Amino acid sequence: MAEAQLSPPKRRTWFHIVIGVSLLLVAVALTVGWQIIGSEEAALRQSPTARYLVYFFGLLLFLLLISGLGLMFTLLLREVRLNERQSNFVSAVTHELKTPVASLRLYLDTLMLRSDTLSIAQRDDFYNTMRADLERLDGTINSVLNAGLYADRAVINPPVIDLAKVVQHACALTRTRNQLGEGAVSYSGPASLQLKGDSTALETAVLNLLDNAVKYSTDQVAVRVTLGEEENGFARLSVADRGVGMNRAHLRFIFNRFYRIGSEVRRSRTGTGLGLFIVKSVVKAHGGTVRAESDGEGRGATFTLHLPRVVKLETSAQEEVAHA
Repeated sequence: MAEAQLSPPKRRTWFHIVIGVSLLLVAVALTVGWQIIGSEEAALRQSPTARYLVYFFGLLLFLLLISGLGLMFTLLLREVRLNERQSNFVSAVTHELKTPVASLRLYLDTLMLRSDTLSIAQRDDFYNTMRADLERLDGTINSVLNAGLYADRAVINPPVIDLAKVVQHACALTRTRNQLGEGAVSYSGPASLQLKGDSTALETAVLNLLDNAVKYSTDQVAVRVTLGEEENGFARLSVADRGVGMNRAHLRFIFNRFYRIGSEVRRSRTGTGLGLFIVKSVVKAHGGTVRAESDGEGRGATFTLHLPRVVKLETSAQEEVAHA
């Protein structure tokens, strides 16, 4: 049976090196060119064609230099923003690690020092709280690991999986983790939808979407998950909530690494800013697309995934027979 694999991570350092070297060569060419024009000015006056050619190439090099400087400025600005988000990420991860560790230490000390005076109900409450803290730690660690695992990698040799079963399992797991009722996270779609992909990665992406929807929901959690097949051979998965929503200015940035809305100092919700980045990385690795929509703050949000390589039931059955 075939197993999905991830391609090696892509390195983009060469891109910046090529831009820098190209700008240096253009600057040197312009300097040499102006020197030639100054020394051969009399000869150029006698040959209008040569003069126009020199001016044309000089103008072209000048425009290339200006464009390159503009590109470098854009990359520098992007790097500054990335460093700012990384600083917020360090603050968020520090908080996400320190808070449950401090809570675990407090409850463990209480159990050790006052074990004889605690009732069975109090001990059970302590154990449940400690388990929740451990799950929070585990979620933070998994987010960091998954961000490095799925970034800039493509899925190689994906097997046929049942996307509907993956989504339904993610919905059930989200309800269990957050102690929600059956109607809090509802699923609408086919009982089975065959797709070529990595089931572990796709379930991670769906879980991140659902956790994000629950986290940013208001007092009453109402998340709608819809799955369907489009005519172009794509699967369409949407996760809609009635939560806090977001300003349209944030829609183009929320899938960036470390991006979180608001200030870390006044943060009221947990997270590292990696969940939606993982979703985008997984969908991109499968050759799909993801987009976010929101009518504004307080009006909820909808995340839609389009995944290719839907397999018809007859085809998948033939493949299973061939593998057998």
